[in-house]
Parts: sequence; C-alpha cells; structure tokens
Amino acid sequence: MTTVREHDAKPPVWALFAVFGTLTAVGFVALKTTGDVPVLASALYTGLAAITAGVILAVTHRRRPPGRRGWYLLGASQLAYALGDTAYLAGARAFPGLADVCYLMQYPLIIGALVTFVRRRAPGWQLTTMFDAGIMAISAGLVSWVYLIGPLTADEGMTATARAVTIAYPVGDLLVLVIALRLLLGGGARTPSFLLLLGGLVTMAGGDTVYTLAGETGDAWSSLLWLMTYALFGAAVLHPSMHRIDEPGHARPVGPASMRLVGLGAVSLLAPVVLLVQYRRGDVSDVPVIAVACALLFLLVLGRMAGLVAAQHRIAVTDALTGLTTRGAFEERLRVEAGRRHRAVGVILLDIDHFKHINDSFGHPAGDRVLRDVARRLRASARAGDLVARYGGEEFALLVSDADEPRLAALAERIRRIVAAGSVDVGGGVFRGVTVSIGTAVLPGDAGTPDELVQVADRALYAAKRAGRDRVVAASHRPAAAEHEGWPEPVPLPRPRRTEFEAA
Repeated sequence: MTTVREHDAKPPVWALFAVFGTLTAVGFVALKTTGDVPVLASALYTGLAAITAGVILAVTHRRRPPGRRGWYLLGASQLAYALGDTAYLAGARAFPGLADVCYLMQYPLIIGALVTFVRRRAPGWQLTTMFDAGIMAISAGLVSWVYLIGPLTADEGMTATARAVTIAYPVGDLLVLVIALRLLLGGGARTPSFLLLLGGLVTMAGGDTVYTLAGETGDAWSSLLWLMTYALFGAAVLHPSMHRIDEPGHARPVGPASMRLVGLGAVSLLAPVVLLVQYRRGDVSDVPVIAVACALLFLLVLGRMAGLVAAQHRIAVTDALTGLTTRGAFEERLRVEAGRRHRAVGVILLDIDHFKHINDSFGHPAGDRVLRDVARRLRASARAGDLVARYGGEEFALLVSDADEPRLAALAERIRRIVAAGSVDVGGGVFRGVTVSIGTAVLPGDAGTPDELVQVADRALYAAKRAGRDRVVAASHRPAAAEHEGWPEPVPLPRPRRTEFEAA
C-alpha cells in the first residue's frame, strides 16, 4: 500500500519527466527550424524516444502492476518507434523501407496495450460504449478516407507496396482511435496516469495527421506532437496511479439528455456534410463509400437508441434497492400469465418477520441490508422462469407458472428454509437471523381473477403471521360469501424453530 510519504515523493518524478520531454521537444523544433546543429537535433529526437521506451519497460518491471502486460506492450511499441527513428536518421529513408517496418510495428503493439487496458477496466461487452465508439470511428474513418487515404493513393505511378504502406498508416491510426474511444467511454477510474495516456494518444494522432496533410513542410510541428507523445507516455508510467490505470470499474452512467448524445448526434452528421461538400466540389467518386458510411451510422444510432429505451425500461421495472422486479411489472406479468389458458398460475407472497424491530433496533441501513439479503436468497431459491419482485416495503412476491398447490407450497417451504438458514450483518459485526411468513394461492382454484389471486395469497400470508410467523400457509378454495368472514384456522406446513426476533 502506498504511504503518504511515498506518494509525496513520486509526483516530482513524473512531473520532471513531463517538463524534460517538453523542453526537449521545444529544443528540437528550434534546432529543426533554424537548421542549426542537425546532429544535436537528431540526438534529441531519437534520445527522447529511446528514453521513453526504456522508462516504460523499466518502471513496469520494477513496480509490476496488476495489468503490466498492457504497459509492457506500450513500452515495446515505443521501442519500435525509436528503432524506426534511428533507422530513418541513420539514412534508411527509402520508401517503403526499414524505418516504415519499425513504425508500422508500433500499431499492433499499442493496440494490444489499449485492448489489455480496456478488458481489465471494463469487463464485458458494454454495448453502449461499443456503439458510441463505432459511431465516432466510422465518422472519422469516412473523413480520413475521403480527404487523406484517397488522395494519398491517387498517384498512378505508386507501386503496390508503396500504396499498401501509405494506406497502412492512417488505417493504423483509425484502429488506435477506435480502441482509444472504447477506453475513454468505458468504465474505470479517470486517474492522472489514465489522462496522461489519453493525452499521449491525442498528440500521437495529431502528429500523424499533420504529417499526412502537410508532408515535409509540416515536419517540425508533427515532430513536436510526436515528442510530446513520448513525454506524456513517460509521465503516465511514472505517475503513482499507473498501477490503477486498468482497475476494473462500472461504465459511466449516461442519460438520454447527456452531452455525449449531443456529441454523437453532431458526429453522425459528418457523413451528410461530407457528401454535400463533395457534391459542391463536383466530385462524386466517393459517393458509394459515403452511402455505406451513412447506412452504418444509421444502424449504429438505431442500436444506440434501442439501448437507451431498454435501459429506461430496466430502470422502470427494477427496484433500486434490491434489484428485483417492481410491483407494477409483477402485476402486469401476472395478468399476462393469467390470460393464458390451460396453465395454472401460482403466487407466493412473503413478509419479513419483525422487520420494524430490525429498523428500530439497528437503524434503517440495517433494514436495507436485510432486504437485499432476502432478495438475494429469493433469487437463489426461485426456479428458472419464476418472477421475483419486491411487492412493497418488506414484502416480496413470486410469480410461478405451471404450479399446482402442492408444488407451490413445497417451493414456498424451500424459500422459507433458505431464508431462515442464514444470518445478516446488521452493523458493527452483529449478525442476526431473519425469518419470513409466507402465503400461497393458485389460479384457478383459489381465485377467479389475478386481483383475487393476490388478495387470497395476502390473506394466507397474514394467517401465517397470526399463527406464529416463520411458516407457510397455503390458501384453500372457499366460496365468495366467506371472504368477508374471518379467515379460518390456517393449514400451516410443519412448524419450524423460533428465532431471536420472534422471541423479542
């Protein structure tokens, strides 16, 4: 565990490296612009690249963070880039040549590093962030194809190898962009190391873009951005939070009115804007590519909207405290099941015994823990296909399809035993047992309508409470005239042990 003294001692290291990298970048640009001391300029450029690669690999080996594979891959990618710089400055400037091989090797390595971080930070598919990253990547890819990749390959005198290498650079940048967006939009903590890494990815993409657009005339500015990439990557690995960069976390919540959706809407409009620009220029050669991009964007936006609808529906039908189905969704499902002919429908209602005593003695947080624990036990004991709901307060309900009275009562008894077998931490390391009273009813048999079915099960539940709690009472079919009479002597299942709550 990092102590306060260690934490105070480490930040100057990463900050000093960031300053050192920035000064090196500025010094290189100054020498490059004036043409003074070209050997020193080359030494500054190649030296910072090599130092950054060495720092990433050495710090990762020394600290050995949980997700060190990602850091090792990042260090290897920077080493490949440094080798490419060395080969280029040493005179291997033929295109394509050895320097291009080294430069292109960095792409699979850095993509592997980012994928490693993504998988550890946000396990699972997380379709929402995948849709968002896809929308942004397709829009950026379309712009890149029309204004970067297409013009670069228009030279008919270019060899097939040269054309392939030329295309590989922007395609590699696009792949890095896709994974970087997935990393940004996914879960996990926004630590300083994480932000420094993202900053390095931005300057890397910026340098590649400037060089692609301006060529040799923009070499100084592209080199400045690449050198800043080294400085930011080195600072990211030196920062104390580097061991938490891939710490698992939940996806950041995004509401329908969030700025992310506004941004996605703006990005989605890039395709028709590009089409309009090309139309005004009289160039329709890229219309098929733009049409495909528009179709893909439409499908991704449609999927994104469907995801939002599904998320809002889940929120509407899910109890926030227990994660169970809400009462409204339970009653709606009950009406649907009751409308199916030739199928019996069973309802189990249960109420936590002496729940008020728990709240009064240990506080409402303890009551919440009890509710969550009972909900967990209900999910574990219910059959596949049964609907488990929080019916209100400390009362829960199960909807059981194709269940006659004996099987329903057996399931209810199983639930009662599972709940009673455990104990709950009500705070301060104090554990208390919890029991439930249960009533069951079947349609048809005990009632004629869904509403009557719930009422009959509810009366059976309170009969179980009057009979001593911690028991199951199965409803029996009675004439409607008797409904307003007192509930008869209950027919409980075997009486279990008394609990401390009951004694209280």
